[in-house]
Amino acid sequence: MKNRYLPKLGRLTHVKVHRFLIPSNFFALAKWPALILTAVLVLMFSAHGSDLSLSPVPASSYLGRLVSQVAKVFDPVLSLPDNDMQLLAAAQTPLFFAGHNEEKPLVPLDIAGFLKTYSLSKFENAFYDALRFRQFKRVTEEIYRSTGYELIRLDHVPGFVRKTHEVLSHPLGAAGQVAHFLFWRPLFRMNKFYYTYKGHDIFFLQKKLAALELYDRDLDGVVGPELLFAVVQFQKQMSLELTGYPDPTTLFLICQLADKSEIDLTDEPL
Repeated sequence: MKNRYLPKLGRLTHVKVHRFLIPSNFFALAKWPALILTAVLVLMFSAHGSDLSLSPVPASSYLGRLVSQVAKVFDPVLSLPDNDMQLLAAAQTPLFFAGHNEEKPLVPLDIAGFLKTYSLSKFENAFYDALRFRQFKRVTEEIYRSTGYELIRLDHVPGFVRKTHEVLSHPLGAAGQVAHFLFWRPLFRMNKFYYTYKGHDIFFLQKKLAALELYDRDLDGVVGPELLFAVVQFQKQMSLELTGYPDPTTLFLICQLADKSEIDLTDEPL
């Protein structure tokens, strides 16, 4: 009886096991989709500049490179071309300006000579870019940090300034309006200037305006209405923009005229 049911039991076991096994024709049917998928991946990698060449390296290393290539393909961040990457890297430098070309034009002789007078020849390209693109903030700050020289721009240059400073006259804008530039080393910068502000720089400003007979109050180093009025009066006399703020150009002219008046008083005969 035992031998009688053994063949039947073997057939049932074979059927149950066969249901959990992969059909023999599975790989024959799946090889074409696999080949097509592989071809698509190869084309995608090639389009993105991926290196798929085989080399005698360990399988783990090749698998790691393949994973990195796949991540690069499906990375949502767009990669820039080499030229754009160079421009992006250059834009992070402190003396880069919009529209800057890698092929730098020759700096005109008058600009080179002007900067040489102040021993600022190393800033030739940066300063020429500032003139061409009318963006002076970065180069001004860089020169001041490196040398202590402050860039001053004037619409009109008094005669006494030309006697003491080298001046560059250069057209700006499409209208050809000429602007005048020079450098000087200020004793301080007016970083703060508002009503009731107190500081040594305010005392210095009061002293200079008093030498010009524009301020006759106590030299207390405090910004008050009299000091604000004196600054406006000076800007009006020098045909400057009436801001009431001692900007670098206003401060430069105040110091230059005050020093000139002190020298004139010293030279007067007793």
